[in-house]
Amino acid sequence: MSRNPLDVHVRGQIVGTLTEEGGQFVFTYLPDVAEENQVSLLMPVRAESYVWPRLHPFFQMNLPEGVKKDIMIRHLGPHADVSDFGLLALTGANTIGRVQVVPRGAAVEEAASKANMAELLASSDSRDNLLRLLETGITEGVSGVMPKALLQQKATTWTDDYILKTGFDDLPALAINEYLCLEVARQAGLEVPGTRLSDDGQVLAVQRFDRSHDGQRLAVEDYCALKGLDPVNKYNGTLELLERLTRTYVTRDAFKENALRLFSLLLLNYAVHNQDAHLKNFALVYTSRDDVRLAPVYDVLSGTAYPKYATAIPALPIKGKRVWASGALLQTYGGARLGLSKTEMGDAVERLSAAVHRVTPMVSELADKYPDFREVAKRMLDAWACGLEDIRPGAKPGKYKPAPLREQMGMSDPSPAGVRKDANPYANPDGAFSHKSR
Repeated sequence: MSRNPLDVHVRGQIVGTLTEEGGQFVFTYLPDVAEENQVSLLMPVRAESYVWPRLHPFFQMNLPEGVKKDIMIRHLGPHADVSDFGLLALTGANTIGRVQVVPRGAAVEEAASKANMAELLASSDSRDNLLRLLETGITEGVSGVMPKALLQQKATTWTDDYILKTGFDDLPALAINEYLCLEVARQAGLEVPGTRLSDDGQVLAVQRFDRSHDGQRLAVEDYCALKGLDPVNKYNGTLELLERLTRTYVTRDAFKENALRLFSLLLLNYAVHNQDAHLKNFALVYTSRDDVRLAPVYDVLSGTAYPKYATAIPALPIKGKRVWASGALLQTYGGARLGLSKTEMGDAVERLSAAVHRVTPMVSELADKYPDFREVAKRMLDAWACGLEDIRPGAKPGKYKPAPLREQMGMSDPSPAGVRKDANPYANPDGAFSHKSR
């Protein structure tokens, strides 16, 4: 099937064309494109076309998924082209980063956001308002009611300045959860975009990090695309892969700083038990090949605080292992692969631990303010208590009794608070389901 070509723009200037030819996808730069206007770090400017059997991973990176994709399919009808190529043609002008894709000859005009941020965040039904914004933003002028099935999914959209996120019944208080985890990152000295929580606690607004201080678009590429993987393969990676890709694209002069940032980000994920830290949740931002750095922290939350993920283990393995108590493995990783000293790594652990303790009172305060968050808050504190032990330099898989953060905040209940449950049999190397027993 042959489709109409697409024009690819970088910072508002056309740089190439994307076509589908004979079942393959072909991207070709126009003549005399400047090197700094490359579309992707994987696709530097050259005369030869880039040919892939599927849509190139970079172009797949920001395709709509989840609620957004379901809304588009529902409104466009059964005969619409909702292939990856077709979705790119529909949505490519409004994505994260500096690359925009539009049908051949079309003007690059971003859909101006009609969101009244202050009004949305102050409303008593911010989640419903966000869903209406999402629907009208995708299908302007098309009426329709949001199906109940969509209300069981996580929804994300963006305005000119913010990324807006909400959760639903199966993940209550998701916005508050992520807001607090990002606050831990901020208190630990990591680069975190500005965040705002709606008054009713249902929506999190995260400032876009694909803009420079003067408003210019920055290039953004997640590690899944940098590995050349389709988004569906975002779990097919390792922490060692993160180091290799960082070393490949970050200049030697900037590597040490970014290595420490990567190490601290990994500590954060283990400390708050973010079980979904896959390849798409790590990214690089850049203006040119000589100016590449790790993206600010995003998409971090305490996933194991929810019953459906209570037994989940880390998304990516380190040295072939996916266990929470990885402090010792992380120290080896940081020294051998990132070139960090014991002092640097020890300081990072102390900063992260202190940040968790500083934010812990906020968990209690928000639990008092939002009753629906209280049970999640209790489980978050249990997860954080375990996480603080997990990142200690000598931490190894096994049972231990972490400090009872929940009790310290006066949020204990009749069940033993702060005691680590051996809920995941795969995390115990001596357990009945371990590699030793197979």
